[in-house]
Amino acid sequence: MTESLDTDITNAERAERFDQALARYNDEYDTVANLIDLLADARHWCDLHEQCYGDLDRIAHDHYLAELWAERRAS
Repeated sequence: MTESLDTDITNAERAERFDQALARYNDEYDTVANLIDLLADARHWCDLHEQCYGDLDRIAHDHYLAELWAERRAS
């Protein structure tokens, strides 16, 4: 299930891309509240699709660490 890491963009660009997604997620609240709702909704999605949120979050954390390491190594 683990996909290859996208090395064509920087970590700052990843953060900006996510900031834009949060701003669109719900225009009624600020981005911090949207992040909380998005994470809660991701858990509901996992329940509905019989996925383990914890397992997916650990994979995402591994990707995050690899992206940090790759960018630090490149600089």
